[in-house]
Amino acid sequence: MDCTETDCERPATIELHVPWADNRLVCAAHARVLGRRDGVVADPITDSGDDLLEGG
Repeated sequence: MDCTETDCERPATIELHVPWADNRLVCAAHARVLGRRDGVVADPITDSGDDLLEGG
């Protein structure tokens, strides 16, 4: 599955739990940025393997 962020074709490796919106499946690069917001919890997708190491 690809990252759900607009114009991103990287594989989704992280599920972001966002208290004020729906959860998002995003790549590692987007998770680094979006995961810094207060209340957001980032959970690695367990079967994403080496894709977790890709930063963009």
